[in-house]
Amino acid sequence: MSHTSKIVKVAVTQQEPLWFDIAGAIRKTCELIGEAANNGAQLIAFPEVWICGYPAWIWSRSIDPAMATTYIKNSLSYDSPEMAELCAAAKKHKITVVLGFSENDHNSLYIAQCTISATGEILNKRRKLKPTHMERTVFGDASGNSLFNVVDVEGVGRVGALNCFEHTQPLLKYHTISQKEQIHVSAWPPLFPFDPAGEDVFSISAEGVQSLSQAYAIESGTFVLHCTSVLSTKGISAMKTESTALFNKVGGGQSAVYGPDGRRLTEPIASGQEGIVYADLPMDFAITVKHILDVVGHYSRPDLLWLGVDGREKLHVRMTED
Repeated sequence: MSHTSKIVKVAVTQQEPLWFDIAGAIRKTCELIGEAANNGAQLIAFPEVWICGYPAWIWSRSIDPAMATTYIKNSLSYDSPEMAELCAAAKKHKITVVLGFSENDHNSLYIAQCTISATGEILNKRRKLKPTHMERTVFGDASGNSLFNVVDVEGVGRVGALNCFEHTQPLLKYHTISQKEQIHVSAWPPLFPFDPAGEDVFSISAEGVQSLSQAYAIESGTFVLHCTSVLSTKGISAMKTESTALFNKVGGGQSAVYGPDGRRLTEPIASGQEGIVYADLPMDFAITVKHILDVVGHYSRPDLLWLGVDGREKLHVRMTED
């Protein structure tokens, strides 16, 4: 890419969560924020439910009261000292943080993402609209306000985020793209290679999911930060998934950065290895790509096809007047 343009340096984590340990998770997250900033990154991305780890046990047993209780107690609330510590770390290191976490809202859980500015301000709060399959045994649905998932980040650009299989939802993707994002965080749990000899479903394999992030990059014309976590024997043991069909092996790290034309911009880290993937994003290249394809601009037909949106938050208790 021989484009003279503003360069934004990003950091995409490929790390193992601190399972069932919110204190350790906050400490590790702050350390990674500092490491990325010291290496010149302006934005750092974390995977789906980085705090306090993806609840992989649900794929082998939908009910585990003791484990669920521990998981709830170690999930993160917005109004908490832990969240304040994360905001302080972003401010201290002058870096934007896109965080994935299990949100504890009065002991109901949601698959959440938030964007924290380099001044420590929470710019955006969102929840996964519909937890996928067995995730519904742990997490609740989002409301309409989570549709607004793209924000202006000073010095970086317009940053958006979706979780996991939200990247298969055409209407949700279209609405996200319509908000004119430039950098997109595609957050995932650990991902494993497809086994053609087994009973795996290709769409949930590392290769299948990679194709979703690449397709999103092409559809949206954005730089996509494909962010995954790592699973070790410690994590397998913690969640007792040794004999389950999923999350029973070491690995899962597949973090990468894709350009707005779908090409991979970074070299992979070994799937079982922790690290941070860095990339310098030439922001004008997104303009070049939009010249060819803009699905919510010149390459659209709103006179024939359009999207209706109800972005209101539906409260559980609503005051009415007679």
